[in-house]
Amino acid sequence: MSLSLSSRRLWRRGANSWQGFCAALALLMCLSLNVSAGWFSPDEPLQVSIDDAFINMHSGPGRGYPIFHVVERDEIITLIKRRTDWIKVKTKRGIVGWIKRSDMQFTLALDGSKPDFPTPGRGDYLVDRWELGMAYGDFAGADGLAFNLGYRFTKNLSAEVRLDDNTGQFSDSQIVAAAVLFQPFPQWRVSPYFSIGGGKITTLPSATLVQTEDRKDNLLQASLGAYVHIKGRLFMRVEYANHYILTSRNTNEEVNEWKVGFNIFF
Repeated sequence: MSLSLSSRRLWRRGANSWQGFCAALALLMCLSLNVSAGWFSPDEPLQVSIDDAFINMHSGPGRGYPIFHVVERDEIITLIKRRTDWIKVKTKRGIVGWIKRSDMQFTLALDGSKPDFPTPGRGDYLVDRWELGMAYGDFAGADGLAFNLGYRFTKNLSAEVRLDDNTGQFSDSQIVAAAVLFQPFPQWRVSPYFSIGGGKITTLPSATLVQTEDRKDNLLQASLGAYVHIKGRLFMRVEYANHYILTSRNTNEEVNEWKVGFNIFF
């Protein structure tokens, strides 16, 4: 039995949405492996001396950055700032680079004591100012592909811009919205949050026999979700959202949405 024209069109749109999700996920995973996270700045720069034959200095905060210099035994370096598992340092000659946090075991404070650099916790990665994410889910029966870019003011409060593309049997829709997100317990492995926001939704009817007009309406959003820490700066994000669409007709509409995706902090 052959598929109808509308069924084939729906299948192709759904397949394209899923392929887009997979491609975006692959890109996000690559970014999570190459972007370091978490700024930490001590009140006063700390100086340490090298207590080993040498320590390698990288040109950037990650294993993918090349080693361009070594600091040798008894040389004094100044620690400028910390980015999770990497420390930015400056030598007496003014050379600036990055060393791994694990290499700090081969240093001594100027008073002869061992400096302590604890392993970063989940909340430390949220100090990063920017958040990038993508998700896949269901928008009132339509396949939904979503992207978000956020700016974190504190560990608990952030703002973000959301772009949604939803593919349905009878109509497609695109959403552009902004939201404020509050996360009360960022240090938890499964950390809940809620957000409120608003934006615009463009509805594109897929009727082929009768020409229909595209609609643009304002909407309000309220969301409840959770971040699940996977590793380092990579988090899974699960969300349930309620959209209240302010139409120009006699009645407004309510649409529920759920989605799951991945976010990185950088």
